[in-house]
Amino acid sequence: MYPRLLDWGVVELPVIGQVELFLPSYGVLYALGALLAWWWFTRRARTLGIADEDTFNLCFYTLLAGIFGAKLLLVLLDLPFYLRNPAELLGSLRSAGVLIGGVVAGAAVFAWYARRHGLPVLRLGDAIAAPLALAQSVGRLGCYAAGCCYGVETHAANPIAIVFTNPVANAQTGVPLNRPLVPTQPIQMVNDLLLALVLTWLWRRRPEPPGAVLWWYVLLYAVTRGVIEFWRGDANRGLFLDGALSTSQIFSLFGIVLALAMLVRGRAARGQATGA
Repeated sequence: MYPRLLDWGVVELPVIGQVELFLPSYGVLYALGALLAWWWFTRRARTLGIADEDTFNLCFYTLLAGIFGAKLLLVLLDLPFYLRNPAELLGSLRSAGVLIGGVVAGAAVFAWYARRHGLPVLRLGDAIAAPLALAQSVGRLGCYAAGCCYGVETHAANPIAIVFTNPVANAQTGVPLNRPLVPTQPIQMVNDLLLALVLTWLWRRRPEPPGAVLWWYVLLYAVTRGVIEFWRGDANRGLFLDGALSTSQIFSLFGIVLALAMLVRGRAARGQATGA
């Protein structure tokens, strides 16, 4: 659609020389989603008695890990290509990466930092679930603008089909032009926004034990993301079993099993505490 929010064309820069200078729409929307989530999570953390400095550091390192994890998984999924063309690693800096890699890396650093500094990991996990879903929803608008994460081809008569026509989007993401596609980006955006609303409702109910909202986020996101993946048309996210499953679907299966196990465990522990 509009992969470049601002485009200054080719400019001459000192030392570097001629470069194509532009402001990517995806980057702007990604940053907007991250800032909204950061602000919302900070407000929630205060209700848990967490100092703003601790919240800032937690968010900062989690965000860095998320960016690194998304790009690392992107490279790993196409490692032979990058080994043959190491210069393309610089080009990956402009790429969004693979979201699920960012989620996993960010979650690991979030838990590590919180535990190391004596912060309530699961309570904070509950607090960040809805803000994270909101950030993902805004980020999907960036995917829609850039043309990445596009859907499979569908019938022209499909009332929700979308058609990309921007050659810059095709050059950057490989999205097919002038063909009706399943609108996977808007679908995922709406899904993540609804998920944020459901998680907000759960957060306000303060379910026990701590971590319940977090595991509901993992479960619901994994299920819905895994289903939407069946309508994705881009293959660079990694496909396995002759294209039957994507990398994100494999992670989703692990997420579903883990979330269900933790929810059942939490329910059992709550029942024992009530019985006692």
